[in-house]
Amino acid sequence: MGKGFVKRYLELSREKESILCVGLDPAVRGMRERYLVPHPLIERYGLGEGVKHFCLDIIEAVAPYTPMIKPNAQYLTYLLSLEDLKEIVEAIHEANCLALLDAKLSDIASTNQAALHWIGAAGFDAITFSPYPGYEGGCDVIYRWAEERDKGIFTLCRMSNPGAREIQGLIVEGEPLYIKVAREAHRRGANGFVVGCTAIEELGAVREIIGEEPLILSPGLGPQGGDPAAAIKLGSNSRGEGLIIASSRSIDYAYEVRGLSWERYAEAAAREAERRRDELNRLRRQAFG
Repeated sequence: MGKGFVKRYLELSREKESILCVGLDPAVRGMRERYLVPHPLIERYGLGEGVKHFCLDIIEAVAPYTPMIKPNAQYLTYLLSLEDLKEIVEAIHEANCLALLDAKLSDIASTNQAALHWIGAAGFDAITFSPYPGYEGGCDVIYRWAEERDKGIFTLCRMSNPGAREIQGLIVEGEPLYIKVAREAHRRGANGFVVGCTAIEELGAVREIIGEEPLILSPGLGPQGGDPAAAIKLGSNSRGEGLIIASSRSIDYAYEVRGLSWERYAEAAAREAERRRDELNRLRRQAFG
């Protein structure tokens, strides 16, 4: 299922020598105190156009250093139109990257199908989803979408936030729930899994269950304090591939972190993406030679 997507990802990862996935989380004033789209952009272009302008500039800046860019649906789909999303996806593809929508689909089949219709219309290559609704009449349409359209589907197993252990670590019939989720998703043919790089033991456990070929998307690098060295060692396959480490805020808002003027946000994002890529490659060489 979705073997073409995995193959294309690996080709781009090798071509760009990168396992970094850059997330697009364009926050604006009122959402939080820092890590914000520069307000002068909003003043100049308006809210929707300003956010889109920011995303397009970040895509162009970071594309040389990543095989995949991950727009976050919660930041974008309530604000932008379908045409705007298409423009963002087209920019990602023109920059020679794959487009993963971090949608976390989690509903009954008819609702998931409606979402997939528009996600497909926008041109996304892959999505994230929650397995909570179960398969029949729930996530079955997501698996069929991946199979029929050769897409990537990343099932949430163990998220990166501290509270994830409260539910995803519950012992069910003698083993943690995230293990059951990984095993069932692998049996159904999922080609992607989400395990935070803040959850190192869990990364290793999921890789052991799913084997060599599926991909693991591992968020939590940066402000969440993920451990990239341990994640690479335990989450990669035997070839040192298959692990995708995601970073959003520390790249998108590198101009803030580095204390630069807002006009340099794209330049700062490029430099931080390059630095992250090089750091991850150094850790890969240490782990796998």
